[in-house]
Amino acid sequence: MFRSLQRLGLRQCGRSISTFHIDNSFRGKLQPYLGAITLVSTVAGSVVVGVGGLYLLINRHLDEKYPSPPEISNKETRRLLRGAALREHIAPNPSIAYVFLLRALTQLYKDGFAEHSPAVQETVLRLATAADKMGERQAAEQMLQGVWDHAIADKRDSMLARASRVLGPLLTARGAYDEAVAVYGVAVQALKRLEAGGDVDALRLDTANVVTSLAEVFALKGDCPSAEALLSGVLVDIRGRPAEGVDGWTCLDAVVMLDLAQVCEKTERPGESAAWANSALKVTRGHRGVWACDNCETHTLFHLGRLAEASDRDTAHVFYSRALDLARSSNTGNIEEIKASIKKLHD
Repeated sequence: MFRSLQRLGLRQCGRSISTFHIDNSFRGKLQPYLGAITLVSTVAGSVVVGVGGLYLLINRHLDEKYPSPPEISNKETRRLLRGAALREHIAPNPSIAYVFLLRALTQLYKDGFAEHSPAVQETVLRLATAADKMGERQAAEQMLQGVWDHAIADKRDSMLARASRVLGPLLTARGAYDEAVAVYGVAVQALKRLEAGGDVDALRLDTANVVTSLAEVFALKGDCPSAEALLSGVLVDIRGRPAEGVDGWTCLDAVVMLDLAQVCEKTERPGESAAWANSALKVTRGHRGVWACDNCETHTLFHLGRLAEASDRDTAHVFYSRALDLARSSNTGNIEEIKASIKKLHD
């Protein structure tokens, strides 16, 4: 749930690939992807393409939930894409997913799909996402820049929205804030256009998430007034919705309040910061045991501990200890950071 970097939040803890235009052979087109991920060669030998009868039910589920583009008729390509979906969503392993996707891309080129075709661009987007999850950020960003340029040229709003979810955080992570603002701005416009004819509720959630990410970038740039205005607007949208258990809006509610807490801290308003953080805790504690809520709660407790350090080290220790206990029990991601802060209190 905590979306910072430590989910690209407020605490900071290439062009498209030229060989596409130089070498039009299959190998030339694939070279950027073959060279991008060093693990591919070692993983490839362990991948078994094809599934037995035991997995027929899984295959049916994958075809329903993550269907291949209808323009892809080659059974081998569809099987490769299905195998990638298995390793993306059901039994996650980005290294193996990358290999499946690379083989699918090879087949798409052999079948005559152009570089700008939706089928190829969708596969490259998935390759970039897998690369990002493997920690290969530079390679992922290079691929995504190509996808982004094609989506802009062809006015593919859905692709712009989905690509922004990976490209925006990558740009933010390396401090390219102006580029990230531009990406998120285009994505918001694309989502607004999509709302006219799609699943409005889901698209509004996507838009709210993108606006929240945009606000976080503004805060990282030092433009806290703009960040606060955007976050407050998202919060109004969230509060206008009926409570329906744990869903994406629930997660976003706590995230936005924690982001507001961090903005208030950056603008030297510790009282307001603590109030927002405590409001976020009320949301997460209502859904204890949900990993995303537990994750957000550990970061919120850590934030409260940091606020307390200035005036009450004992209270800070209590917050840090509670955060560490929850992080360990729920296997959330900021354990080492919490331990370092506790150690600093005793130095």
